[in-house]
Amino acid sequence: MKFKTTAKAIREQGGRVVSAGYCDLQNLLTFEKPVAYTCGVYGWNFDVYIVDGLTICTGYRGMVGRTANNICEFEARARKINDEMMWKAPYEERKAAMRELLAEFIKQA
Repeated sequence: MKFKTTAKAIREQGGRVVSAGYCDLQNLLTFEKPVAYTCGVYGWNFDVYIVDGLTICTGYRGMVGRTANNICEFEARARKINDEMMWKAPYEERKAAMRELLAEFIKQA
């Protein structure tokens, strides 16, 4: 279950923080669960994922961190993995392939 947080708390936590727009990394983060979210007067702002020491913020507004590198490239590769393996490979195999791609994304982020 994710908890409510603030953009200020994410900035103050330190570490590497990158951001991406709403649904920009939906395929790449298929097997990951957000750990937190933020909201404001207009409702939900963004979700926060923490993967291998990298904090990834995805949403509509107020995201902290710089924009991640090569979002389109990695999302296209993740979509290809999902499309090719969806009905042919077991869940754990698809998850491992996506996790490998996510590790590569983290190195370049």
